[in-house]
Amino acid sequence: MPLSANDFAPFAQKIKDAKPDLLYVAWAGATGAALFKTLDDQGVFNVTKVVTGLADRASYPAFQPVESKLTFISYYFYQAPKTKANQFLIDALKKQGKVPDLFDPDGFVAAQMIVRAIEKSDGTDVNKMIESLDGWSFDAPKGRETIRAADHAVLQPMYVAKLSGAEPQLIRQLDEAAVAPPVRPFK
Repeated sequence: MPLSANDFAPFAQKIKDAKPDLLYVAWAGATGAALFKTLDDQGVFNVTKVVTGLADRASYPAFQPVESKLTFISYYFYQAPKTKANQFLIDALKKQGKVPDLFDPDGFVAAQMIVRAIEKSDGTDVNKMIESLDGWSFDAPKGRETIRAADHAVLQPMYVAKLSGAEPQLIRQLDEAAVAPPVRPFK
């Protein structure tokens, strides 16, 4: 549907009529709550499984009317990983009166990568810095992560979740091999 759409009923009806095995909803903007309400009002949740991405905590209220009917895929929510690194991140942010959000582990991992690159190269040789990360596996907030040598993709776990009372609950964790993108070598 176009980004300018405000009436989601015709689109919901098309989905309902098609009876897909699964509906993945990719959305952005202020109309998310209306979109999910319309999918519910039109009975889409009765004919297919509806999945969407679990974004940052600020987006959770958009799901509340239908949260129990949705399945979420998630890059990160702080309640999912049970690792020492994640607990360190939680504790550090708690001291600031915060909880980790969607991209907070990225800064943590970037710091881990920088430290490794500097330590392994004496901090002066960029090529040695790059080589020091090739194939490196390490414990990050999300768990075991690996920097694939072929293209430097960071292979990492992902999550399937439900929302309950505006808090995510882990359904299952997908390991890094299960969600690894195809190799796309540098050109």
